[in-house]
Amino acid sequence: MAEMLALFFEVIRNIAVIAVVIYIITQCKPFRRSMNQSHYSRRDKYALVVVFGMLSAVGNYLNVPFQQTAMVHARLIGTIIGGLFGGPLVGIGAAVIGMIPRFFIPVSSFPVITAALVANVLIGALSGYINQRYGARNISLWLGGGIALVSEAVLKSAVLWQAGPQQVFELEKYIALPAAISTCLGVILSIYIIRGVYADEDNNKANAAKKVIDIIFNTRGIFRKNGFTREAAQQIGKIIYNTLTVDYVAVSSPEGIWVEYTQGANKKDCKNTLQLPLRVSHREIAVIYISRPGLRKFHPYEEKWLLSLAELLSLELYQMALDRQTVLLSQAELNVLKSQIRPHFIFNMLSNIKAVITTEPEKAKELICDLSSFLRGRLHRMEDTVSLAAELEAVDTYIRLEKMRYGERLRVVKTVEPETLTQQVPYFILQILVENAIKHGIFKKKNGGTVSISAKRREDCLYLTVHDDGEGISPAVLARIRAFSQQQEMSDLTESTGIGLRNIYDRIQTLYGKRGIFSVQSTMERGTMIFISIPWGQERGL
Repeated sequence: MAEMLALFFEVIRNIAVIAVVIYIITQCKPFRRSMNQSHYSRRDKYALVVVFGMLSAVGNYLNVPFQQTAMVHARLIGTIIGGLFGGPLVGIGAAVIGMIPRFFIPVSSFPVITAALVANVLIGALSGYINQRYGARNISLWLGGGIALVSEAVLKSAVLWQAGPQQVFELEKYIALPAAISTCLGVILSIYIIRGVYADEDNNKANAAKKVIDIIFNTRGIFRKNGFTREAAQQIGKIIYNTLTVDYVAVSSPEGIWVEYTQGANKKDCKNTLQLPLRVSHREIAVIYISRPGLRKFHPYEEKWLLSLAELLSLELYQMALDRQTVLLSQAELNVLKSQIRPHFIFNMLSNIKAVITTEPEKAKELICDLSSFLRGRLHRMEDTVSLAAELEAVDTYIRLEKMRYGERLRVVKTVEPETLTQQVPYFILQILVENAIKHGIFKKKNGGTVSISAKRREDCLYLTVHDDGEGISPAVLARIRAFSQQQEMSDLTESTGIGLRNIYDRIQTLYGKRGIFSVQSTMERGTMIFISIPWGQERGL
């Protein structure tokens, strides 16, 4: 009993060493990058094979010899953790590397060591499978402990099979329990440390996202109101400099640097200085330069969110340009529609994202990307039409954003014939109809409702339908909408009386003439259906 207790305490000491090594591994750049799968390169994976393989190899020497013919080692910990957090390649690679020193430790016979190698490879593959099945971030302490116990059972079975039960049974009955405890505690402690690193990384992402959201709120309307002027550039640069942890911010124009905030030398052309281009219709208007103290690189997620900030600032410049064009261009209604991304929609979405940053940072990240993609796709497009597939993709992005607000109250059903997906439709057409259905129909019902979208071919026409089971349209408003064909003045309409629908009607008439059909049917308390028919395979009417 005393011998077994001494063995147990030696095992605990070795686990402490493993825990220190695991903490050091979590600070390595390949492991940090592996925490974000979109930036997990093959080179990083090979680096993790070497790192966890070395950990497994060192585990051979963190052993406690027992009666000169056996030992309790910590080799399996590196293999299991490598597979759980790196995948099958890392798990199997770590298993092979970890077994190399074992052939040079004269404790067991060659056949037993070979059997242990096969068992180690199987354990690495099993751990990698768990990684692919559940994902690295979903590996719990209980799951890790269970994998450790199964791994010990696999290893012991292989050794008993090769050496023979009578030869090693007497030894295994003494070392089996300490070995299992050693592996389980080592794996559980390693998972605990790594999960703590994940939590720190999530907090860092949340803080970075919050800063970007704060910048968006504080800079909103500056370019839209003043355009790209020195005063506007100065305001934008100062807000960014005061909000982010940076020591250099500059805003340049084609004429040169307009604004510069710095704590030292000019870092505009330094390697790790981040460049945020502001573009209008693919033309670069300005560039914002940002550098961190010590010229440290920005994390990939920071770069992505700051580039999204640049896209939102570009949106304001684009909206300002469209506002000016509406005075000069003859097709005023179309340009108004392009600039008619409602500010309250954008900032409602940003408020919702800000609310979940600290509790669900990954979800906030996805929503920021969705919002950026939605705005970029809607406002940087100059063509009159897009494919129905592209329009539906934009609608899906919009619906994901609205589901953030309405949750299960909003249900969407799509019935789309595959052959219709390549057909050209007026861009933005379905998004406006879906937005109207949600805002004026579903939103007003306590329990929400369903929006149905359909697209089908009938002879030489494409039929598009958006139907909701919401509150319906009052007879007075419905009469105004049906008066579109009587050339009712735009100034007589408001958002609640159909200005969005009037824009759609006018665009259909402009693009398709008499072959374009726009129809609205609605019944109070039962919902609204909007039907559109456009010529099949034809972008413009004659």
